[in-house]
Amino acid sequence: MSTLDMDPLSSPGKDQHQESPAIVPQSDSSSRGMVISGDKLVFFPPLYVQRYQAVQEIITTSKMPVTKVVDIGSAELKFFRNLRYINGVQEVVLVDVDEETLQSSKHRVQPLMADFLLRRQEPLSVKVVCGDARVYDPLLSGAQVVTLIEVIEHMNECDLPALVQCVFQQVRPHLVVVTTPNADFNKFFPNHTPGKFRHWDHKFEWTAQEFQHWCLGVVEEYQDYTVEFSGCGLGPDGTFCTQVATFCHHTQYQEHSEPLLRTTMTAASFGEVRSSSQTAGLESVYKIVAECEFPVDKRTKEEFEVDYAMNRFNSLRNFLVAGERQGSESSLPLWQQQDRGLGLLSPPDGPLSSDCIHYLTPHFDSEEAVYKAGDVKNEYCFYIIDNRYALIPIRSLAHWVNSGADSDLTDELIR
Repeated sequence: MSTLDMDPLSSPGKDQHQESPAIVPQSDSSSRGMVISGDKLVFFPPLYVQRYQAVQEIITTSKMPVTKVVDIGSAELKFFRNLRYINGVQEVVLVDVDEETLQSSKHRVQPLMADFLLRRQEPLSVKVVCGDARVYDPLLSGAQVVTLIEVIEHMNECDLPALVQCVFQQVRPHLVVVTTPNADFNKFFPNHTPGKFRHWDHKFEWTAQEFQHWCLGVVEEYQDYTVEFSGCGLGPDGTFCTQVATFCHHTQYQEHSEPLLRTTMTAASFGEVRSSSQTAGLESVYKIVAECEFPVDKRTKEEFEVDYAMNRFNSLRNFLVAGERQGSESSLPLWQQQDRGLGLLSPPDGPLSSDCIHYLTPHFDSEEAVYKAGDVKNEYCFYIIDNRYALIPIRSLAHWVNSGADSDLTDELIR
């Protein structure tokens, strides 16, 4: 990947000029732009962030379900931070030829402490793999998406046909996303020398016309695919710093017009259905550098709803006992600070969060007296027992405990 991923581009050997930066706003978003200051060019957000966000958006807006993603040329594994948050993705394979870089970066795919506290609803397995993407490996089987972010320009052009064959013929995902530098943009770099590449390891840098010619050659050879072009890092004349090609399998756009499609177009259709015969007896030629499984929330939906509701109730109970939400300095619980009558309470969120809700707080000597009164299910009512604790109908807590839940709790009492 290009050094643009980490640092602003500057011309080597040149002193930095102390002049006012020229800001070039980008027409695709009011919050994006480009700053030219002296011999440096800086994008905001950084260009690598824009690339990752663009590829992530392409995946998330795909019309097909995505459960497995293969990222070729993962290098420092930074794109995984985007992949892990894509809904439906349950398996990620990160491939690069540089084992040393993978070893030093593998910590980036390990679950964090927060992943154990807030567990995923779906499983996620991650493999960091050292291997040559020109050679097919069974670990690639079953991928619905293959991404190559700033990869092809680091390869000799004579090696690209083998890469294309591996991806489009053997893996055959329904979505392939390729990004590469746009040579047409290089003229905007301060002190740019014509014919000089952005990175010492680049073997070539294509113009938009050259890149599109290559992509159209791919879809001409593999006619099940179509290609669309886009970019990120917009320059002054509408030229993108990074050009993006999105290859889509034709079947992605078909609406089950034949019975065959209804039986084969599943979340694992392209890779796993086909791979049973292709990968039979094949041994992996890639080396697994690291692998991990993210913790999963194994609670049933009902258990999740109950836990969520009780957490909401405990938040309310803490407020009632300590007055935490209003920062009360009194040592007495909030309901003991009031005389008999109305109490005021505002839920933390929900449709009524902007207004205070008036809760009745009748006092009784015992719970039996409450039941004898025959009025234990009034909305917004807290029954204070012997000035020691509250008897609360669940209905009174609806805006607290049921906010965000799919089902309401029953009309029970909480002590």
